[in-house]
Amino acid sequence: MLETLKHDAVTELGGVLSGFWSGIEEQVRLAALAGHDYVAVQEDRVAVMALSHRALELATRFRESIEKEFARWEHASDSPQRERSLTLMSESELEIHLAGQQITELLDHQFLHPLAQLDERLRQLSTALGVARQRPNPLRPEVPVTAFVALFDADDLTPGLRSMVFQQFDKRLPKVLGELYEKANKTLDAAAFSANAPGRVSAGGGSRAGRAPAAHETQSDGEWVPDGGMVPHLEGASTSASPAHGGGHPAGGAAEQAAAAGGEAAATGRVREQVLAEALASGKPLRYRDLVRDQLRAWRERAPGGVERDDGPASASAQAMAANEGIPAGGHVLDTTELLNLASLLQGDDPEPFEKVLAGEDGRPLADVLRHALLSGVRQIGFDPAHTHFSGDEEDAIDLVGILFQSLFDANDLVGDARQLYGKLVVPYLKVALTDDSLFNRRSHPARRLLDAVTEACDGNEGKTPQDQETLNQAGHAVDRVVGEFQDDQAIFELAAAELRDHLDQQRRRAELTEKRAAEAIHGRERLQQARRSAADLVASRLSGRAMTAAVAHFLDRHWRHHLTQTWLRDGPDSPRHLAAVNVGDAMVQVDADAAEVRGAVVAKQLLALQVPLGECYASCGMEATAARDAMARIISALALPDTARTVHQPQLDEATDPADPADDGVLRVAGGSAQLAFDPAIAARMRRLRVGQGLRLVDQDGHESAGRIAWISPLTGRFLIVNRRGVRKTVVSPEELAVMVAEGRAQVRSVDAPFDEAMKQLWQRLNANAAAFDPTAPTRAAS
Repeated sequence: MLETLKHDAVTELGGVLSGFWSGIEEQVRLAALAGHDYVAVQEDRVAVMALSHRALELATRFRESIEKEFARWEHASDSPQRERSLTLMSESELEIHLAGQQITELLDHQFLHPLAQLDERLRQLSTALGVARQRPNPLRPEVPVTAFVALFDADDLTPGLRSMVFQQFDKRLPKVLGELYEKANKTLDAAAFSANAPGRVSAGGGSRAGRAPAAHETQSDGEWVPDGGMVPHLEGASTSASPAHGGGHPAGGAAEQAAAAGGEAAATGRVREQVLAEALASGKPLRYRDLVRDQLRAWRERAPGGVERDDGPASASAQAMAANEGIPAGGHVLDTTELLNLASLLQGDDPEPFEKVLAGEDGRPLADVLRHALLSGVRQIGFDPAHTHFSGDEEDAIDLVGILFQSLFDANDLVGDARQLYGKLVVPYLKVALTDDSLFNRRSHPARRLLDAVTEACDGNEGKTPQDQETLNQAGHAVDRVVGEFQDDQAIFELAAAELRDHLDQQRRRAELTEKRAAEAIHGRERLQQARRSAADLVASRLSGRAMTAAVAHFLDRHWRHHLTQTWLRDGPDSPRHLAAVNVGDAMVQVDADAAEVRGAVVAKQLLALQVPLGECYASCGMEATAARDAMARIISALALPDTARTVHQPQLDEATDPADPADDGVLRVAGGSAQLAFDPAIAARMRRLRVGQGLRLVDQDGHESAGRIAWISPLTGRFLIVNRRGVRKTVVSPEELAVMVAEGRAQVRSVDAPFDEAMKQLWQRLNANAAAFDPTAPTRAAS
């Protein structure tokens, strides 16, 4: 079976390079006719001719790379350890690698569903072979892309030729991969080992493709890593974890989540598999809506209000489609062009109905409100609303946009003016979704970039400072530009996103300074508390159980305490100056004891020796010379009289136990303390392993989820400064406090994805939750 898979992969993928260079030569010739840069044209011609002469060699190396990947999958222990070192790359090498990474990322998203099935079935194959699966899927998109990138040296491709070569490769590879995955899944599905393997393939051809274990589930406690990977302990660590640490697909956490969600709903998606197979067989491009059609129908049935929606025609359409993509008899079905015209009329209207849904003031799904708005304006294009309905594809697009925007609000801290901005964007994004499904699975989509930039600008932004208000204004200008100018050219999204991104980059530099100042302020307060505790302990140890004069006790409890705190802060606890300050207090205790025993000569000698240290102590307390002399005179007077009253004095209230600084959160009043917390030591040990840049998802008391990131870790107490996407402080917690939050479900440790990616995760979770509820056989699978 493995040899069959390898043969099919080498044959099918090798065909990508068949006639490849002749097509590139033709493109170079046409570019030469239209271009004006003679030198660049000649360079392209020379380069493509050299590559054409090496076509056989390149094809052979390409096939050998794929064969080696299968060999590494079968014999993982024999794979050589890759040397991890930093090397400098030329600009051309970097461009080639970046082009390859972009293609890999897009393909991972495009083939989420077949890859999820393929992973599960390859796991069953490895079980049947007795192979410990330590290597990733040898048929994943990364394999042919990496093999293709490795064919070229730094000087093989000119800038113009590089673009042509990778565009041609990106054009050919998806179709070949689609056919290969279909064939591989059918081959593995029919395999004899599936009858006995755990989680076997079902008889109907559908796969119970359970999700792959998360990284933290497959490893022991000592090897735990959070979802999305552990951030390396490096200065300036990245905001999100590298995919290399996550152990999943190269596309990262979003791809893993969507693949897992797709696997959990596989039993309810057999019709969808047939749709995909028919699409591949007919050569039609795969659409995102084909992947989630069954879940969307289940969601429409189970959404609040169900089929009894108050918009009349839309609910009738939903009921009819549930039976047979069907349309009620005698009704007009709006085609895509008509719906686009209707959306264009609605674009720019008052977004208040959408705002209310996003703000939680309207309990209906956003998709229902959008349907109602569209059908309310159907008269303007000459149709009767009572007998007008949407087709199945358009229903799916409306639902996807509605769930997407609600997921964005659920996954981010969007308040105030952000509601109006997102309300304005609902209709333009519906127009994009109606004609371009890649909005949902292509990270480089211009509309996706704009929504990411707007979300980053609005996340946690209440406009309280001039800088925050300026950021909101820039986001508003970008949104207004799209609403006012977008018809069918998506370049307006790219332009608006680029302008807003430039502003965010400037604000990010300010945010870095804000983070630094916040960290310095927290660190300063922690040092002050530690200094006060140290001084309080020293004072308590000298006063405890000792009867002494009121003047000496007052000096120790007030002036000496302050002097100890100052020397600790300025010079450190082990510095000579701080140790000398400690000696001053000890000397005063001894002087008082000698005076009590009427050792006048010794007392006088010691007071003369302490005159300068006492003056320094009073000066550090801010006392002027006259006040210092008066204080010293009171001490001398008290020690000079043998019958001066002596009592045991109680130290003043420890300043370190005073209420926390108002800027701190109420749960953070004991810096570094954990005595009052009931936490799991194992979870706390995991939290202590987190590093700067590690992503978090925080859930507030209302159940609202938002993104967070560790911006700084205290070297004194180990506390984490957690900020939002814009670098604004959210909270400060100790590892023990974070362990409690994780145990209570108020925090999750995982990578910080782009806002759109996070919303797509929630979209999958919503759809699969409804699909599991709709399918009576699915509850145990959904729970797992």
